[in-house]
Amino acid sequence: MQTYLSLGRCAAFIAASVLAAEAAKATSLSGRASLLRSLTSGDKLPVSLENIETALLALEKQRGTPGLTNTVTEIHKMVTHMEMMVQQQARLTQETLDQAWSDFTSCQGLYEAASHDLQSVDSLAKDHAKCRLEESSLKIELEACESELTARTSSEVQRKNEFDALNKFPASGFCNHRSNSHEYATVRGYIKHFRDHFASQLNSWESAFNASNTAAQMKLEKARECYGGDQKRDGMGGKDAAYNAKRLDCQKLQVRLEDAACDRIAHRTDCVAYVMCYQSNFKAFFDEGKAKETALLQSQKQHTEYRGLGRIKCVLDAYSKYADGDSLTQSIADCQKGDADQTFVQIELPDKKPGAMPANNTGCLSQNSAEKPGTQAFTQEMYKKLISPDDAVHWDNVKQDVLTCRGRCCASPAEATV
Repeated sequence: MQTYLSLGRCAAFIAASVLAAEAAKATSLSGRASLLRSLTSGDKLPVSLENIETALLALEKQRGTPGLTNTVTEIHKMVTHMEMMVQQQARLTQETLDQAWSDFTSCQGLYEAASHDLQSVDSLAKDHAKCRLEESSLKIELEACESELTARTSSEVQRKNEFDALNKFPASGFCNHRSNSHEYATVRGYIKHFRDHFASQLNSWESAFNASNTAAQMKLEKARECYGGDQKRDGMGGKDAAYNAKRLDCQKLQVRLEDAACDRIAHRTDCVAYVMCYQSNFKAFFDEGKAKETALLQSQKQHTEYRGLGRIKCVLDAYSKYADGDSLTQSIADCQKGDADQTFVQIELPDKKPGAMPANNTGCLSQNSAEKPGTQAFTQEMYKKLISPDDAVHWDNVKQDVLTCRGRCCASPAEATV
């Protein structure tokens, strides 16, 4: 912007040099030196207009002379050129101010509060820990059931082996016995012999048979209790199904917890970028000596220059019209009261437009952040500390599943050691 002013001063200086000889002779007109200052309504005379004052003094000396017209024309061209430069400076001032404002308002695009569904990570962590404790309890029940099933399976095998040992035809000659009742002193003795020979064998077989069947039935009942009707550990029935269903529920809750932590991290990342942008660009626009104040000062200077140039043109028009006499003097005096159209140099403050000021969301930093899922810090804080505060057995029961990170921003292997 100063480049344009320097060009103006240069042009003014050239024109003033042409008239320097005449100006030197006009010492009696030194009182006219205040003319230009009066044309700028008492404002400090801009540097860009100082040399024109010299030219106007020379112009005053040429009143009524043949060279007046040419001098007026030359000065008029110079003033018109300077008006164009002031207008160009005003446009540049507005563009610079608008760009600073755009930089400030663009920060809003870095953070949108509504884009982050911030759930309570701590609350979800407690719900997840409660779920995992229930899962651990169901696992303990399943393992106890399986332990009992193992014992009953062993008992079944033992009873079956005992039965198999008796479940055979007797050896040859087993049925040979004394059949003459006269060999016995009493009937009781004969019956007792028959019982000892056949009935004890039958009783042993029936006892072993019943024991084997009972053991098999008890094993079947326990297998169904542990695994359901198919008696398989496939998560489809019995205590196995209850444990598996709870484990799946806990996995889903863990995904919600870890995704919520990811939301917190994304929220804070966006928030930090927004706050840094907002604060730096706010200062760049509003602070003392920055964009807004600089633009206002430049605009004030441009108004002064443009008003002065307009009144100078008014004086030049008066010289062109009257050349000399009281009418010229009066016209010059009237020029001091006039104001040129300053629409061209009118600055517009973007922050003063209705609704222009963006919302201040820098309070987003007050939201608590969260560690990244999959790191040691996250595991310790959100899982282990809550799941096994008193009894490590629960952590041992679920840790393999818990340590499988399921969130959408799980730590890399390098980060996982943090």
